[in-house]
Amino acid sequence: MNFEPMMCDTCCTPLNPHHVAGLSAYLHPAWVEKEWDHDPEPVPVDPSRLRGVCDFCSADHPSTAFVTRKAIVVLEGRFTHVYSEAWASCERCAVHIRNRSPHLLIDRAVLMLPGNLNRPERRSRRREIKSLHMKFFEAEPEEVEL
Repeated sequence: MNFEPMMCDTCCTPLNPHHVAGLSAYLHPAWVEKEWDHDPEPVPVDPSRLRGVCDFCSADHPSTAFVTRKAIVVLEGRFTHVYSEAWASCERCAVHIRNRSPHLLIDRAVLMLPGNLNRPERRSRRREIKSLHMKFFEAEPEEVEL
């Protein structure tokens, strides 16, 4: 199932698509120490209004972007996700990408996870993040202007 990219009309933040039990919805991203003071109001993405977010750790205000020479395909149950657009990156994540340090990038992404996850939950999320981020590095990323 493909979801059209949407942003919140109130705060201009990109929204995450969710599909559960036959219902589809767009939700605000889960950021560390961030509580949303409003419900998401999905509207099509307007690049002139869109608030930037790091695609690796979800930090606010990315400073650069990376494109991959190859598309990244992820199978998730019966869904197929194809990542072929530029990945926005904050400066802290960009350092790890430039240095080709996938494990430091993964450590940062896990560190930035919201909530109080226990050790097994963190390990599980690390495996999920590692799978995608390793595919990102295998797809030969190159830095581009944001």
